[in-house]
Amino acid sequence: MLGNTLLIGGGQVDLAFAKEYIRKQDFDTVVCADSGLDTADRLALDVDYAMGDFDSVSTKIYQKYHQMQTAFVSYPPEKDATDMQIVLEWAVEQGAEEIHILGATGKRLDHFLGNVNILMIPLQKGIRTYIVDPYNRLYLVKKKASFEQDHVFGKYISLLPLTEKVTNVYIRGLKYELQGADLAIGNSLGVSNELAMECTKAELTFDDGILIVIESKD
Repeated sequence: MLGNTLLIGGGQVDLAFAKEYIRKQDFDTVVCADSGLDTADRLALDVDYAMGDFDSVSTKIYQKYHQMQTAFVSYPPEKDATDMQIVLEWAVEQGAEEIHILGATGKRLDHFLGNVNILMIPLQKGIRTYIVDPYNRLYLVKKKASFEQDHVFGKYISLLPLTEKVTNVYIRGLKYELQGADLAIGNSLGVSNELAMECTKAELTFDDGILIVIESKD
Protein backbone atom coordinates (compact mmCIF):
# COMPACT_ATOMS: atom_id res chain seq x y z
CA MET A 1 0.00 0.00 0.00
CA LEU A 2 1.43 3.34 -1.10
CA GLY A 3 -0.90 5.55 0.96
CA ASN A 4 -0.76 9.26 0.17
CA THR A 5 1.52 9.38 -2.86
CA LEU A 6 3.61 12.10 -4.48
CA LEU A 7 4.26 11.44 -8.16
CA ILE A 8 6.89 13.62 -9.86
CA GLY A 9 6.81 13.74 -13.65
CA GLY A 10 9.30 15.03 -16.17
CA GLY A 11 7.66 18.41 -16.79
CA GLN A 12 8.72 21.74 -15.36
CA VAL A 13 8.48 22.11 -11.59
CA ASP A 14 8.72 25.37 -9.69
CA LEU A 15 11.08 24.31 -6.90
CA ALA A 16 10.08 26.98 -4.38
CA PHE A 17 6.41 26.13 -4.80
CA ALA A 18 7.09 22.38 -4.73
CA LYS A 19 9.07 22.58 -1.49
CA GLU A 20 6.27 24.48 0.24
CA TYR A 21 3.57 22.21 -1.16
CA ILE A 22 5.39 19.06 -0.06
CA ARG A 23 6.03 20.55 3.39
CA LYS A 24 2.30 20.99 3.93
CA GLN A 25 1.43 17.44 2.87
CA ASP A 26 1.99 14.15 4.63
CA PHE A 27 3.22 11.89 1.84
CA ASP A 28 3.80 8.21 2.56
CA THR A 29 5.44 7.42 -0.79
CA VAL A 30 7.43 9.33 -3.42
CA VAL A 31 7.45 7.96 -6.98
CA CYS A 32 9.33 9.48 -9.92
CA ALA A 33 8.54 9.07 -13.60
CA ASP A 34 11.81 9.08 -15.53
CA SER A 35 13.44 12.56 -15.39
CA GLY A 36 11.25 13.42 -12.42
CA LEU A 37 14.17 11.85 -10.58
CA ASP A 38 16.30 14.90 -11.41
CA THR A 39 13.61 17.13 -9.91
CA ALA A 40 13.44 14.98 -6.79
CA ASP A 41 17.17 15.44 -6.36
CA ARG A 42 16.87 19.21 -6.65
CA LEU A 43 14.18 19.02 -3.97
CA ALA A 44 16.45 16.83 -1.80
CA LEU A 45 13.78 14.13 -1.59
CA ASP A 46 14.16 10.51 -0.67
CA VAL A 47 12.55 8.52 -3.50
CA ASP A 48 10.84 5.20 -2.90
CA TYR A 49 10.36 4.20 -6.55
CA ALA A 50 11.78 5.44 -9.85
CA MET A 51 10.26 4.19 -13.10
CA GLY A 52 11.03 4.81 -16.76
CA ASP A 53 13.49 4.21 -19.56
CA PHE A 54 15.76 6.81 -17.90
CA ASP A 55 16.97 8.15 -21.22
CA SER A 56 16.57 11.73 -19.96
CA VAL A 57 17.92 11.28 -16.41
CA SER A 58 21.45 12.48 -15.73
CA THR A 59 23.94 9.67 -15.15
CA LYS A 60 25.09 11.22 -11.90
CA ILE A 61 21.59 11.33 -10.42
CA TYR A 62 20.75 7.87 -11.73
CA GLN A 63 23.80 6.41 -9.99
CA LYS A 64 23.19 8.42 -6.82
CA TYR A 65 19.69 7.06 -6.29
CA HIS A 66 20.80 3.54 -7.21
CA GLN A 67 23.13 3.71 -4.23
CA MET A 68 20.27 4.75 -1.96
CA GLN A 69 17.14 2.77 -1.07
CA THR A 70 15.25 3.70 -4.23
CA ALA A 71 13.63 0.79 -6.08
CA PHE A 72 14.10 1.09 -9.86
CA VAL A 73 11.72 -0.25 -12.49
CA SER A 74 13.07 0.05 -16.06
CA TYR A 75 11.32 -0.47 -19.38
CA PRO A 76 12.30 0.20 -23.02
CA PRO A 77 11.82 3.67 -24.58
CA GLU A 78 9.59 2.26 -27.34
CA LYS A 79 6.19 1.86 -25.69
CA ASP A 80 2.51 2.56 -26.28
CA ALA A 81 1.99 4.77 -23.22
CA THR A 82 3.72 7.77 -21.68
CA ASP A 83 5.97 7.40 -18.65
CA MET A 84 3.32 9.20 -16.62
CA GLN A 85 0.58 6.75 -17.61
CA ILE A 86 2.74 3.73 -16.82
CA VAL A 87 3.65 5.09 -13.40
CA LEU A 88 0.09 6.21 -12.63
CA GLU A 89 -1.32 2.78 -13.52
CA TRP A 90 1.32 1.17 -11.33
CA ALA A 91 0.53 3.47 -8.38
CA VAL A 92 -3.16 2.63 -8.66
CA GLU A 93 -2.40 -1.10 -8.77
CA GLN A 94 -0.13 -0.77 -5.72
CA GLY A 95 -2.87 0.75 -3.59
CA ALA A 96 -2.28 4.49 -3.60
CA GLU A 97 -5.02 6.14 -1.57
CA GLU A 98 -4.52 9.66 -2.95
CA ILE A 99 -2.08 10.92 -5.59
CA HIS A 100 -0.57 14.39 -6.05
CA ILE A 101 1.29 14.98 -9.31
CA LEU A 102 4.00 17.58 -9.85
CA GLY A 103 5.72 18.03 -13.21
CA ALA A 104 2.59 17.32 -15.29
CA THR A 105 2.25 20.83 -16.75
CA GLY A 106 4.75 22.97 -18.62
CA LYS A 107 5.76 23.67 -22.22
CA ARG A 108 4.35 20.56 -23.94
CA LEU A 109 0.59 20.91 -24.36
CA ASP A 110 0.35 17.41 -25.83
CA HIS A 111 1.82 15.93 -22.66
CA PHE A 112 -0.39 18.14 -20.49
CA LEU A 113 -3.60 17.13 -22.26
CA GLY A 114 -2.49 13.50 -22.14
CA ASN A 115 -1.93 13.83 -18.40
CA VAL A 116 -5.44 15.23 -17.93
CA ASN A 117 -6.94 12.29 -19.82
CA ILE A 118 -5.09 9.62 -17.86
CA LEU A 119 -6.59 10.92 -14.63
CA MET A 120 -9.47 8.67 -15.68
CA ILE A 121 -7.37 5.71 -14.52
CA PRO A 122 -7.44 6.54 -10.80
CA LEU A 123 -10.91 8.10 -11.03
CA GLN A 124 -12.33 4.73 -12.11
CA LYS A 125 -10.91 3.25 -8.90
CA GLY A 126 -12.21 6.05 -6.71
CA ILE A 127 -8.73 7.48 -6.05
CA ARG A 128 -8.64 11.28 -5.92
CA THR A 129 -5.69 12.48 -8.01
CA TYR A 130 -4.47 16.05 -8.38
CA ILE A 131 -2.26 17.71 -10.97
CA VAL A 132 -0.69 20.70 -9.22
CA ASP A 133 1.48 23.66 -10.23
CA PRO A 134 1.97 27.11 -8.66
CA TYR A 135 -1.24 28.47 -10.17
CA ASN A 136 -3.59 25.50 -10.53
CA ARG A 137 -4.93 22.35 -8.95
CA LEU A 138 -6.72 20.11 -11.44
CA TYR A 139 -8.71 16.92 -10.84
CA LEU A 140 -11.63 14.93 -12.23
CA VAL A 141 -15.00 14.35 -10.59
CA LYS A 142 -18.09 12.33 -11.29
CA LYS A 143 -21.52 12.78 -9.75
CA LYS A 144 -20.60 15.33 -7.05
CA ALA A 145 -18.00 17.53 -5.39
CA SER A 146 -17.83 20.23 -2.73
CA PHE A 147 -15.68 23.33 -2.41
CA GLU A 148 -14.81 24.77 1.00
CA GLN A 149 -13.40 28.24 1.36
CA ASP A 150 -10.53 27.08 3.58
CA HIS A 151 -9.51 24.25 1.24
CA VAL A 152 -9.86 25.47 -2.34
CA PHE A 153 -6.50 25.99 -4.04
CA GLY A 154 -7.30 29.38 -5.55
CA LYS A 155 -10.03 31.97 -5.98
CA TYR A 156 -11.32 30.68 -9.32
CA ILE A 157 -13.14 27.39 -9.90
CA SER A 158 -13.68 26.19 -13.46
CA LEU A 159 -15.72 23.19 -14.53
CA LEU A 160 -15.05 21.74 -17.98
CA PRO A 161 -16.55 18.57 -19.47
CA LEU A 162 -14.07 15.80 -20.19
CA THR A 163 -16.84 13.67 -21.69
CA GLU A 164 -18.95 14.94 -24.58
CA LYS A 165 -21.70 16.04 -22.19
CA VAL A 166 -22.18 16.36 -18.43
CA THR A 167 -25.88 16.31 -17.64
CA ASN A 168 -28.21 17.92 -15.10
CA VAL A 169 -25.57 20.03 -13.38
CA TYR A 170 -26.53 21.80 -10.15
CA ILE A 171 -24.16 24.29 -8.53
CA ARG A 172 -25.07 25.89 -5.22
CA GLY A 173 -22.89 28.31 -3.31
CA LEU A 174 -20.80 29.59 -6.19
CA LYS A 175 -21.18 33.10 -7.60
CA TYR A 176 -22.77 31.73 -10.77
CA GLU A 177 -25.18 28.92 -9.92
CA LEU A 178 -26.63 26.33 -12.27
CA GLN A 179 -30.00 24.60 -11.97
CA GLY A 180 -30.06 21.41 -14.00
CA ALA A 181 -27.92 22.63 -16.90
CA ASP A 182 -25.90 20.47 -19.29
CA LEU A 183 -22.22 21.25 -19.86
CA ALA A 184 -21.00 20.14 -23.27
CA ILE A 185 -17.74 20.16 -25.18
CA GLY A 186 -17.60 23.26 -27.37
CA ASN A 187 -18.98 25.66 -24.74
CA SER A 188 -17.10 27.66 -22.06
CA LEU A 189 -20.06 28.05 -19.67
CA GLY A 190 -18.24 26.53 -16.67
CA VAL A 191 -15.09 28.65 -16.83
CA SER A 192 -14.00 31.03 -14.03
CA ASN A 193 -16.57 30.72 -11.27
CA GLU A 194 -15.84 31.42 -7.60
CA LEU A 195 -17.36 31.02 -4.17
CA ALA A 196 -20.25 33.40 -3.53
CA MET A 197 -19.35 36.20 -1.13
CA GLU A 198 -21.62 34.94 1.65
CA CYS A 199 -20.75 31.24 1.27
CA THR A 200 -17.98 29.21 2.85
CA LYS A 201 -18.93 26.00 1.05
CA ALA A 202 -20.38 25.19 -2.36
CA GLU A 203 -21.92 21.98 -3.67
CA LEU A 204 -21.80 20.46 -7.16
CA THR A 205 -23.96 17.55 -8.33
CA PHE A 206 -24.70 16.08 -11.75
CA ASP A 207 -26.19 12.92 -13.22
CA ASP A 208 -23.76 11.66 -15.83
CA GLY A 209 -20.39 12.41 -17.38
CA ILE A 210 -16.96 13.46 -16.10
CA LEU A 211 -15.97 17.02 -15.16
CA ILE A 212 -12.51 18.54 -15.07
CA VAL A 213 -12.25 20.80 -12.02
CA ILE A 214 -9.55 23.49 -12.07
CA GLU A 215 -9.01 25.61 -8.98
CA SER A 216 -6.82 28.54 -10.06
CA LYS A 217 -4.91 31.53 -8.78
CA ASP A 218 -4.04 34.64 -10.80
